[in-house]
Amino acid sequence: LDYLYTVIDLQAMTASQWSVLVFGDSWADYMHPTWGQVLGRRMGAQVFNFARAGSLCSDLPSQAQQALMSPQVPKAAGGTLKAETLAVIHTCGNDFIMKMAEALMGGGGIGMLLGGGMPAGGGPAPEILQPNPGQREVAVLSQFLETLHRAGVRKFLVSGVPVFLEMPIFNMVWPIVTGMVNSGKLEALGVSPGDPPQLAMQVQGSALHERWEELCLEFNRKHPDSNCVFFDEVASLERLRLKLGAPTFDQSMWDFSMFHPSVFGHEQLAGEAHRVVAEKIPDLGLLAPHPEATSTPAPAPKAAAALEPKASANGYASSAPPAAAASHVSSEAKSAMTLHVRNVKGDVAFDVQCETSWTAARLREQVVASAPSGFAPAGSACILAVKGKFLAEGTTESLTDLGLADGGNVIAVIKAAAKPQGN
Repeated sequence: LDYLYTVIDLQAMTASQWSVLVFGDSWADYMHPTWGQVLGRRMGAQVFNFARAGSLCSDLPSQAQQALMSPQVPKAAGGTLKAETLAVIHTCGNDFIMKMAEALMGGGGIGMLLGGGMPAGGGPAPEILQPNPGQREVAVLSQFLETLHRAGVRKFLVSGVPVFLEMPIFNMVWPIVTGMVNSGKLEALGVSPGDPPQLAMQVQGSALHERWEELCLEFNRKHPDSNCVFFDEVASLERLRLKLGAPTFDQSMWDFSMFHPSVFGHEQLAGEAHRVVAEKIPDLGLLAPHPEATSTPAPAPKAAAALEPKASANGYASSAPPAAAASHVSSEAKSAMTLHVRNVKGDVAFDVQCETSWTAARLREQVVASAPSGFAPAGSACILAVKGKFLAEGTTESLTDLGLADGGNVIAVIKAAAKPQGN
């Protein structure tokens, strides 16, 4: 496989007229080449790295300014960036780490790790452990993309936040999050005392995934002349762990920091990013093909009509007469909607037909009924989350009241059956 990548690299170098501009944090600027830089090399492109280790999302505007003012970056006539430019963005890793540091400091975690114990009361949960995380960061990212678009960039690869629970640094986080869970500080997420700490981070990671993905989709809707691709870095890490095997992955993927990928890790992530770019950006797929890429082009944004509910064997059976059910203007039709459901990892996804008047409890029943076989094992509990918050089932609020609309996204979290007491 390494030989194959070498051949691809050499082939790309003979033809590429592209530039790759890299922006972001220490996952993009480190003591050795990062996956964004390696990706550019595999495309045979000129790579210009404006990322800065230790930077935050709020530092992106200054990085953009540096890129636009750099005399080395190729420009088109009129001073704009060339059409053959790919912007690679990896940010918010430090924002995330700083927010977890708030949990360590506010919750007494550093003292606990050093043997000092957890002070009574502790501090409030940081933003990363509150409902709907990442709102400010996505707003900054959106403005950053607009700035690059005005400057002439039309191809973007936006990485998600690396909330990967198998990362070694999370071993230091779990005791602190456990304390927050058991003290009731994460009730706003729907996480109750006794729940595993991983549950909170799974939901928050899914919420960030949804925000970043929607950011890219919305940008594409706004700018049909552009191709903004979401690189699901967490899914890629999961894929690599499965492909390489857990022992090899866990031993080789990370460096001494327990948070940053090693040289080997960045090379592996570059391969994943290369595959996504080859699949989603046709121009670059032709220029630098990937051996594992499918030929399926990036799906166009769904039109409004595509979100109309479709017949399903597991769909909700309407009690309306046939004529009324077929009418596009009937109240029954207006109340129907389709929700997109997936599990935390994103490897299981399906649609559920429901009604706006349903409660969260009724929706959960329909999710379990519509899910693939084995999705919710006997005795387990299915909990639904939207934008980083579990849907409370003890209320009579409708799905509309809970903020759900046709085409909305829902995360289904499966809690394992509780073990009998005394075992």
